[in-house]
Amino acid sequence: MKNFFIIFLIFFGLLFFNKTSPAFESSDADNTIKTPLSFSLIPKKNIDQQISNLAPLFQLLEEKLYRPIKIIRPHSYQAVIEGILSHTIDFAILGPASYAKARARDNRVDAFASFTTKKGFTTPQGSYYHSILFTLRHTGCDTIEKLKGKKIALTDPASTSGAIIPNMVFSKHIGQPLQTFFGTHVYTGSHDRSIKAVANGFVDAAFVASVRIDEAVQKKLIPPDQIVILWRSNPIHYDPFVFGGSVNEPLRTQIKNIILSSASPQLEQMLNNMQLTGIEKVCNEDYQAIHDIIAVQTQKNK
Repeated sequence: MKNFFIIFLIFFGLLFFNKTSPAFESSDADNTIKTPLSFSLIPKKNIDQQISNLAPLFQLLEEKLYRPIKIIRPHSYQAVIEGILSHTIDFAILGPASYAKARARDNRVDAFASFTTKKGFTTPQGSYYHSILFTLRHTGCDTIEKLKGKKIALTDPASTSGAIIPNMVFSKHIGQPLQTFFGTHVYTGSHDRSIKAVANGFVDAAFVASVRIDEAVQKKLIPPDQIVILWRSNPIHYDPFVFGGSVNEPLRTQIKNIILSSASPQLEQMLNNMQLTGIEKVCNEDYQAIHDIIAVQTQKNK
């Protein structure tokens, strides 16, 4: 009986020590390690390439936040929008129009950073790009009028430069809807596919982001002397990093500080490989022109 009582005291003492001793308390780092942060991005080009390009940034975030970054592979622009709104995605890189669509449904969705680009074949250096309508010289369509009744490519219905701007702005330029002016239009799913569709003769022209044309030229996928740019939009602020509504303010501050303040050889190499010059702070107001376009589009669709 005495032995049993001694064993009981030892057991009770260990149990009490485990619960109260700092050596056995769970740290914040331990807790966060078990809770990944979910990230996604619009599939404007090959998704594997995009994720691979951003790997150094993901690694830096994991090191600084003491928690893993879970990559959500999207199948469409709309899938990323819905992920942000349903809180299955914590933060993402969205196109300007995708951001405006998400923000219109939840004002806690907020833009906080954006890449800045090197000067390219069609894009000026800085944080702006253009929606462009392009073709190749062999099509013989060297004016917009010659594209009347022809087959064109768009990217994704939620793409800023590959669909929204063409439908809302270019249609005003020609004085009629795209469906009326062009013979056929197809959605390819990405800017890369639209460019390839033109290069391979599947379509006569395409609406794409100017930065994607720059990349195609840099990779020698299309010869620059064969490119004919038939229309160019006003400048569009580059794709924003966006927080979902579920991300609290302390965590937002941490992520902002890491992405906007960190300088490392790995990030410098990442930016260089992506033909980028840096990452700058942005805010919701930087995308006001796109908010206005989305508001008009939403009203028209009601």
